Amino acid sequence: MLAQFYQKIWSEAYSKNTQNVISLLEKNSDARVLDVGCGDGQHTLLFQKKVGCKKTIGIDGLAGRVKAANRRGIEAIVCDLEKKWPLKSGSFDVVISNQVIEHLSDIDHFIEEIYRVLKPGGYCVISTENLSSWHNIFALILGFQDFSHHLIRKAHVGNPLSPHFGQKTVTWSAKDNSGVDDTAFPHLKILTYKSLIRIFEVYNLKFEKGLASGYYPLFGIFSSLLCRIDPFHSHFIVVKMRKIV
Repeated sequence: MLAQFYQKIWSEAYSKNTQNVISLLEKNSDARVLDVGCGDGQHTLLFQKKVGCKKTIGIDGLAGRVKAANRRGIEAIVCDLEKKWPLKSGSFDVVISNQVIEHLSDIDHFIEEIYRVLKPGGYCVISTENLSSWHNIFALILGFQDFSHHLIRKAHVGNPLSPHFGQKTVTWSAKDNSGVDDTAFPHLKILTYKSLIRIFEVYNLKFEKGLASGYYPLFGIFSSLLCRIDPFHSHFIVVKMRKIV
């Protein structure tokens, strides 16, 4: 019963997070946009519509997801995000990365590549889960693993209140990624709101705005209100960072 309730409020928070990412994008029909970890391109098309550009480039680590994005008309390529991206330096006005950074082992490389491919004055919008969300904090107090870390690929372990407890890690991913199973990339590093901002600032990107969603166990208007007041304890966080000229 608790798992079903958590799944309901998680779905609402995830949907709101996508809206938050979109809201931070600027209208610019001439912009060159890169979606890092584009998946099957469902969200890429939403980002492209908001910016108003003719096309968006996507990169992703799984060939199956890239093929699905290509079928949607997105110019996506397979790319190991842990290595140098096959993209020209200073070639993008906007870099978007939604729910990707938590899957990577080398975050320094991730930020360096974003900085490298951004044009001077360009910006990135980065979204991830929040380690200091209330549901993660209380899970740790009870002696369980926090909800956000996957730990291993074979099964979701550590927190019996998770809707995915005991299942193969992120089994829902196949449905959300056009049938492609992305369990090769479990959540490795979960950041807090403050640390997400700070790691980009260290690499000379300036913080402009941050948003949050999912203030558990609340939902609806009460959750949205508290996320505005206290983003530090929400579930999903998104920040907009500008490349310093």
